Amino acid sequence: MNMNSNTNNPNQGGFDQFGNNSFSIKEKQIESINRMLSLKASDSISSSKPGWQDVWKILIFDTYCSSIISPILTKGALRNQGITLYLPLHSDRQPIQDAPAIYFVLPTLDNIKRIAEDCKNKLYDNIYLNFASKLPNNLMEELATLTIQSDSVSMISKLYEQFLNFVTLEKDLFTLNFPKESYLQFNDPTIKDSQAQENIDSVVDSLFSVLVTMSVIPIIRCPKNGAAEMIATQLEKKISQHLLQSGVGNLFSNEMGSQLSSFYRPVLIILDRNIDLSVMLHHPWTYQALAHDILNMSNNRVKVDVTNDNVTKKVTYDLDSTSDYFWSANTGAPFFNVAGEVKNLIKDYTDSMEKLKQLTDVNVDLDSDDLSKVNENKSIGLGDLVSSTKEKKRLMDLHTNLATDLMKNIRDRQIDCFFTMEEAIITRTMFDKKELNSLITSPVVGEAGGKGTLEDKLRLLLIYYLSTKNIPTNEMETYEDALTKMGLDLTCLQYFKKTKAFNESLLAIVNQPSTSTKGASSTTTSTSTTASGFMSMLTGYQPNIETFASFFSQGVRSLLPKSKDLFVTRVVESIMDLKNTLDADYLYMDPKIQNKSNVPRRTTPFKEAIVFTVGGGNYVEYQNLQDYSKKSNKKIIYGTTELLTSKDFLAQIKTLKDHTN
Repeated sequence: MNMNSNTNNPNQGGFDQFGNNSFSIKEKQIESINRMLSLKASDSISSSKPGWQDVWKILIFDTYCSSIISPILTKGALRNQGITLYLPLHSDRQPIQDAPAIYFVLPTLDNIKRIAEDCKNKLYDNIYLNFASKLPNNLMEELATLTIQSDSVSMISKLYEQFLNFVTLEKDLFTLNFPKESYLQFNDPTIKDSQAQENIDSVVDSLFSVLVTMSVIPIIRCPKNGAAEMIATQLEKKISQHLLQSGVGNLFSNEMGSQLSSFYRPVLIILDRNIDLSVMLHHPWTYQALAHDILNMSNNRVKVDVTNDNVTKKVTYDLDSTSDYFWSANTGAPFFNVAGEVKNLIKDYTDSMEKLKQLTDVNVDLDSDDLSKVNENKSIGLGDLVSSTKEKKRLMDLHTNLATDLMKNIRDRQIDCFFTMEEAIITRTMFDKKELNSLITSPVVGEAGGKGTLEDKLRLLLIYYLSTKNIPTNEMETYEDALTKMGLDLTCLQYFKKTKAFNESLLAIVNQPSTSTKGASSTTTSTSTTASGFMSMLTGYQPNIETFASFFSQGVRSLLPKSKDLFVTRVVESIMDLKNTLDADYLYMDPKIQNKSNVPRRTTPFKEAIVFTVGGGNYVEYQNLQDYSKKSNKKIIYGTTELLTSKDFLAQIKTLKDHTN
């Protein structure tokens, strides 16, 4: 049984991360996975069996590794790699003894036992084992013991450690999806020491894999104390020990072999979630963030309510920036921008249909594969037009349905009102206190005069409480009494009141000067005026293309988000530009330097950064960093332990409060 620590890096021998203007974690992970699936990794092809990459193959995966592959590789992409069948590891599988199987799994005891059982039963011609992270010695020994006992060691052709245990969702976005309830896990005082260490180890292993996949050895910055420091310290030690033991032929060999590496090294900024909690509560107003917060988008997959003939059903859509140009162009756009673009999408499709009708003299049903009615004399170039029009229809249906479902929720819950009020509070813009009172104390949606759900009201109250100094006691009592009478559990608010770190972190935001709103709406209309204009536009809305187009031609433009850098973005800016404002509170680590007592400091600003939040993150924070990266001409990758909706986050806060009683 041969074992390789393999990064599957196509750039072996030359460092080109930044020379070709590429700083995409998605591209790097896809390259690694494709190499694994093609069996072209070094020494992975038996000399007696040439051309393995042309043989039909079977892919076996566990649940976690399925979540790694599904957001970045389509079924078509898998077929291009010769994968004709893909099956869960822990499922009943029939023998297919004339085909090789590629296993892609986490190194766990349950997985090892199932792999050994497959070897014993000789389910496949041979097996290529790929572990998403480093295989511990005890599990390696367990696998060896089990396969020796069943005389099936020869079934395993190769064994690789791939260092791919993270989930990439965009070219500059990744999540670990572990540990679950990560904010609770890293802030719960009742957690056992062994579990706390396991949580830290898992994050360190995944961040190590991210850096291996990117072939970079970064400078590491983190705040003192807390989980971020523990993770950063352990990660730096892991990298340093690996470099010391492996020398030039290490997992980061591309980076180490470059003369430019010293100048182009990125900075890895590891932050605790407590640095800014308001962002976890804020109602979003950009397309991708709304899909996540309202429709609970997960791993780039979203379920949308679609109504046809008065029958509503759930339809699942995959949102892929690679194959969906509309999604790629509009993920970070304010919702009113998306509105106009969907209207253009509909027009583009309509124009294509008209062109098809002119060429064929018949009505073409794009939902049918039967094109026998097409006039063959006019068929030159028609195939391409039909294909492109089909794709336009697919995107039109997807984004019309998605935007329609979002609009229904915005209308029913009056999310625009909450968003605008929260914007005013966070940016310290003048707002109407009567409107704030109305949003919090009015009945819930569904009742006469109702505004928002109980969760919407709680989110607004928490942002107001955490972002405002010296709120009169009687004012808070009014809000709390009203919400209690509506049946809201105020456990989360009580936790915030008793936790000093929350107050201090949010006051830091308030005390920072606001960023210029240049390029954003300069109008400071009252919340009620803005909201009423938006709501009047929604009155009588029906989900069809005609009224959809009419909807977007009206006054959504009053709801432009103000241009502002969130607290995490300001921290990142300070570190990347070497402003030295955080030196007293943020540690500086260089894994390349073995003498930790004398680490020289970087003297040139960073152009690339990997920003990682411990305890959860969201699309609002991600998008804010991307907006900053574009205007500052920097490249920033955002990662987090898990992407959380406000509902998820508040549920963890409630559990945490229960644990601290």
